[in-house]
Amino acid sequence: MTDHRGDVETVDPQAMPEDEFRDSLRRLLMRSLGVDDRGDSLVAQIAGDVGLRIIEGELLPGDEVNSVDLAKQFGTSRTPVREALLMLEKHRMVEVPARRRPRVSGFLDVPIRELYHARALLTGFMSEAVCLNWQGGDLDPMRAQVDNMGAAWRNDDVNAFFWASISFGEAATEIAGNSLIAGFIDSIGMSSLRLRRKSMALPGRMEESYQDHVRLLRAFERRDRQLARALSMGIIRDAYLALTGESPSTWQFS
Repeated sequence: MTDHRGDVETVDPQAMPEDEFRDSLRRLLMRSLGVDDRGDSLVAQIAGDVGLRIIEGELLPGDEVNSVDLAKQFGTSRTPVREALLMLEKHRMVEVPARRRPRVSGFLDVPIRELYHARALLTGFMSEAVCLNWQGGDLDPMRAQVDNMGAAWRNDDVNAFFWASISFGEAATEIAGNSLIAGFIDSIGMSSLRLRRKSMALPGRMEESYQDHVRLLRAFERRDRQLARALSMGIIRDAYLALTGESPSTWQFS
């Protein structure tokens, strides 16, 4: 099998083990929640557990999150549970209304269009910075992740594709070198993780996204800032349109 560069043989890796995927996703959650430096704390563990169940679809929009059951599960009082749920509420993953049980926020409770517009603008800026900043072998991790996306698509492995896509974005953010933009992207990314996972599972989306990332990588290699910006924003737009079923004509920045 020939990879996107045309002259290198690649072998499809085995499907990403479920435990490895969950551990990687949990670490990403911890970092996005700002608790990666205290991952052993009870609040962080509870937030990570609930957040993971939401992203994986075990807890669905509208489902109640039972504080009593969580307190029993983790052998604690309800106070750390409430702190963890309030942490998730800041990232629009749950709602904690007064005098009512917490529940998983619905996809439509999040301003999806605004969320994806913000992601598109930030990744467009980041992609231009990548074109300006990369040196030597900086793009090698991104090449590896594009290869992983291709293998995941061929293996119909949504989890592996999801993680390769996240890793590609993290490599790009590191090359871009703007810590403020990186923080914004992390914050927005946390709110959209379950939406991204859902969009990648839609028919044809992995193949389309893989091809888009191949083109984006080539734009980086050529330092074509304008093309890289357009492609990266287009990837976000196409994911939004796949999720909502809207016409491309609705993708207008207000």
